[in-house]
Amino acid sequence: MIIFGTRARTLKPKENKSYDCDYCNTKGSVTFSFIARYFHIFWIPIFPTSKKGISQCSHCKKVLYENEMSPRMKQDYADAAASAKRPITHYFGLFVIGLLLGFIIYGIVTNSMNETKYLAEPKVNDVYRIEKNGSYTLYKVSEVKGDTLVFQPHTMVAEKYMKLSELQKKFKNDYSNETIKFTKAQINSMKESSKSDFGKIYSIERE
Repeated sequence: MIIFGTRARTLKPKENKSYDCDYCNTKGSVTFSFIARYFHIFWIPIFPTSKKGISQCSHCKKVLYENEMSPRMKQDYADAAASAKRPITHYFGLFVIGLLLGFIIYGIVTNSMNETKYLAEPKVNDVYRIEKNGSYTLYKVSEVKGDTLVFQPHTMVAEKYMKLSELQKKFKNDYSNETIKFTKAQINSMKESSKSDFGKIYSIERE
């Protein structure tokens, strides 16, 4: 069961100022307070949602929401709202999401750079993830002969790309003794286009 929803916290302006009341005309009797709401999952703040405030006169006890205030009091309200800062913990979820996105982007960029290097400088035991005719399989480099790469195809195929990880773990050494040869030009076409007659290279891993 996932517990989520919104919670609230009372905020006070950083500068503890008092303002004049427009209703009873008492000087310095009005203070502002604010309620900051945030979305949470298991009581952990994820992101802020809203911040609303009220004014209250200590003399006449009049309470006003922003839309009920006079233009002058709205300016006082805006000044107080600007100094009533949310705690940084209300942004905890956004920080974590940003951090995860940063790691994902870093991984994608690093992987892309590595694959460019692997294409330019292939080595024995490099594993290529291949899609051809709607199914997925693995090709392992068994030999590099100048401009030609010799592969051993895996003996099994998968219906989904995600299943290739399972093939690599459970059937790591189940590669055919028969080989397939491709030139580097053919390999590049397999990486760049999904319409290559030789199949599509989705990724390259170096063991």
